[in-house]
Amino acid sequence: MTSAASVPMRMRFGLSAAGFKTLDGLVERARWAEQAGFSTFAVSDHLNAPSPFVTLQAISSATTRIGLGTLVINNDLRHPAVLAQDAATIDRLSDGRLELGLGAGWARAEYLRAGIAYESPATRIGRLHETVTALRTLFTGDPVTTEGPHVRLRDHFVVPRPDPGRRIPLLIGGNGDRLLTLAAVEADIVSFTGFSPDLDGHNVRTHFSRRGLADRVALVRRAAEGRDEPPELNVLLQTLVITEDREYFAQSMAQRQPQPLIDLLTCPFLAFGTVEEICAQITRLRDDFGITYVTVFDQSADDAATVLAALPTFE
Repeated sequence: MTSAASVPMRMRFGLSAAGFKTLDGLVERARWAEQAGFSTFAVSDHLNAPSPFVTLQAISSATTRIGLGTLVINNDLRHPAVLAQDAATIDRLSDGRLELGLGAGWARAEYLRAGIAYESPATRIGRLHETVTALRTLFTGDPVTTEGPHVRLRDHFVVPRPDPGRRIPLLIGGNGDRLLTLAAVEADIVSFTGFSPDLDGHNVRTHFSRRGLADRVALVRRAAEGRDEPPELNVLLQTLVITEDREYFAQSMAQRQPQPLIDLLTCPFLAFGTVEEICAQITRLRDDFGITYVTVFDQSADDAATVLAALPTFE
């Protein structure tokens, strides 16, 4: 765990708009999130959903300050040269607001529907590692030649070139040892999800407890020891709900998904209670784990905005 003295004091909030129903509504929600003080507005990446980069461009044109995120790009769906082109273009058109979130891919059913091979975790993570290495150089504007087993580039460079001195922040999200080790070494932001895909591509909750998050944070800290600057730490909250009766809410959850009540009440991936109780939960993530960045799904956005407005009085 990390003491509060060693991390920035202010927390920031991101909003993930995964599964939003209409594109017009998505753009309006991004405008609202900017006014509410959210740091980033992120879109997901699935083959049966709108294109993330086209959507981010629409959001960019409708906003002026909020960061534009991907949570997360499925690395298996794009060649690194194409990914670099899309990311660099959005970053330039938005005046440097892109936060590029990357993942190794997990939804096996989606792969099968599209005729894409769903390979082993080691292969997918190895491919992601080579992509990240290539992106780092491509985003400097320098040409890249690589002969990896997954990524092969020949004196390739990206257009448009990012602004000199601009480092597009990379977020890598996940839960397993291999992915989090990669994130700890290469990413600017490490996002903890609390679940991992099984061999069939179904998400299974592991390390979804306070002890589990502590274990994952410790793994990242160890792997990042050689870095000049440690990565920022993020948690993807599965629930944030304002309620006057925290224990009753937890009991209702326990009936839907059998789990010990104490585990729900202490789970760092769930935030519920009064505004004051949620603020205390959020600041404990910072004080106990060094996490200064939390992301919520859209269904929690209105309650999260209320918490966000109250949070400075607790910091």
